[in-house]
Amino acid sequence: MKIEAANTDAWNIAKGKNPEKPTVLRFRPSLKDALGDANYPQRLMIVWQYEPVDASGMPSDTQSADMKDFEDMLIEALDPDRLAVLAFVFTTAGSREWHFYLSDVSEVGIRINKALANIPQLPIELTIEHDPEWDELRQVYQLCAVGS
Repeated sequence: MKIEAANTDAWNIAKGKNPEKPTVLRFRPSLKDALGDANYPQRLMIVWQYEPVDASGMPSDTQSADMKDFEDMLIEALDPDRLAVLAFVFTTAGSREWHFYLSDVSEVGIRINKALANIPQLPIELTIEHDPEWDELRQVYQLCAVGS
C-alpha cells in the first residue's frame, strides 16, 4: 500500500471538549488501509506544552504559527521517504501532540535533531511506544466513526 505525503494527503478535523475545554483532532482517514503496517511498529508522540492565552486553552495565533512551522520542519525531515508517517495531531488546553508511526527510531532521532539544530530550544517532549497494531490511530478512527 502506498502512503501519501502528509502535506498533500486529505486531513479531517474533529472538534470536541475535554471535559470543558475545546479540543481539536486532525487526522488522516486514508491511513485506515495502513493500520498495523509492519513497516511502522513504533509510535512517536511529540508533545509541545504551551501557556494558553485565554480561557479556551487553545494556542494564540503566534503559538499556532510556531507550531505549524515546527510541524512543517518535521514533515520535511521525516516524510519525503516515509521514514515516519504523521497520523494525527491532537490539541487541547495547553498542549499539542503529533503522532507519527515509524520503524527506525535512531534515524528519526538523527533527522529531528538535524532539523532542529539551528532553532532555539522548543518546549517539546518526545516519547516512543511500541504500537504495532496502530492502536492509537484505531482509537481516533473509532471516536470519529471512520469507516463505520
